[in-house]
Formats: sequence, C-alpha cells, structure tokens
Amino acid sequence: MFVLAALLCGNFPLCAFAQAVPGAAVAAAPVAESTAPPAEAPPAAPAADPCTDCITIPALTVVTVEIMVDLGSKISKSGDTFPIRLAAPIVVNGVEIVPAGVTGMGEVIHAKRSGGSGAAGELVLAARYLEVDGRRLRLRSMNLSANGRSNINTAFAISAVGPPVVGFLIKGKQANVPAGTIADAKTAEAFSMVPMPAATAPEAPAAPAPAAPPETTAKANPQEGGK
Repeated sequence: MFVLAALLCGNFPLCAFAQAVPGAAVAAAPVAESTAPPAEAPPAAPAADPCTDCITIPALTVVTVEIMVDLGSKISKSGDTFPIRLAAPIVVNGVEIVPAGVTGMGEVIHAKRSGGSGAAGELVLAARYLEVDGRRLRLRSMNLSANGRSNINTAFAISAVGPPVVGFLIKGKQANVPAGTIADAKTAEAFSMVPMPAATAPEAPAAPAPAAPPETTAKANPQEGGK
C-alpha cells in the first residue's frame, strides 16, 4: 500500500507539494479594510479685515504732474518712457491722500520729426503711473498746461482722442516739451489706500556759535614805571 501511494504521488506534482508541506493550509490573508475616517478639509481662512483707514481715490481724478526731462519730436522716439513727478498733492474730500513729490513714468506714444518739405513735427505723450506706497497708481491721458512753468514751442496743440490711449498731440515746426512742463493726467481706476504722510524737509544743522575772541592782557611799559 505504501508503495502504491508513492507511485501515485510520483505521477501527480500536487501530491509532491503536499508532502513538502504536510498539513499546511494555504489561504490568502484577508485585505484589511480602511476604517480611518476621511480627512477633514482645513478650515477656511478668515476674511481679511476691511481697511478702516483707507480712502479711495476715484477713477478719472485729475492729477497734476511735472515732466522731468526734455522731450521733442526731434529727440524722442515712439515707445520711449520718461520720468514724471506729482506736482500737487492728491486731495479727496479735503484730505491729502498722496503728497506732492512721488515719482512715476510717462510714455511717448508717437513722435515724428518735421519733414524737409515743411511738414510739422508731431509728439503724443501720455502719463502711465505713479509709484504710491509700493504700488502703481495707473494714469491715463496727458493735457499739457498752458500756465505755470510750461513753455511749449509749438504752432498749436490739440487733444488726441482714441482708445486705448488718450494723449496730447503737439504739432509744430519743432514740437518741444522742456523739462519742468506741468501737465494734467487722470487716474485710470479707483485706488484705495491709507493716506501717506507728507514728506518733511530735513532740519538744517545749527550754525556753530562764533568763537570768543582771545583775552588780551595789557603789559606795563617799563619806561612809564620810573615816571
């Protein structure tokens, strides 16, 4: 009987496996199901508190700027930028929001030199922005002032209206805008901010007090002593 069982196992590989692991029960381990609760979404960040001290500069507020460099149809090119400076503070409802003196940038929209056949030179300028409290206050348009320090050597000047840029077209034999020219621009959008403190001029150092003159002592004349 034992010989017969050995012969039968030699013909069936499964029997050989049963002999190698006698009495072993092969069973797949059950897959443990996750019982952890789903992760909760992080709480929403609280809304930022509104700026109670902010004042809004309305869109299209007129601002007065000063052109800081010489411009002209002969020396400027289309696409050039030029520095500007706020010439008068921006005031809203009697409150000074932005003090005079902050700087920004303008752009030469169009420049064409006068032609040899008598064609007039052309220059179109536009204000772009002011650097205000680390942000850019966007500007649009530019209307050169006829008063103040403006001294525009042109035959005539007319507004150049056309989206997306509103500038100022200057025409003449030589269209020149010298440094120090005053111009009006407009804010391109509403701008909220805390009023900036006005810049204070540094105090001049006190002049040193004049040194006291050295004291002089009269010396006795030996010849007068015998008289």
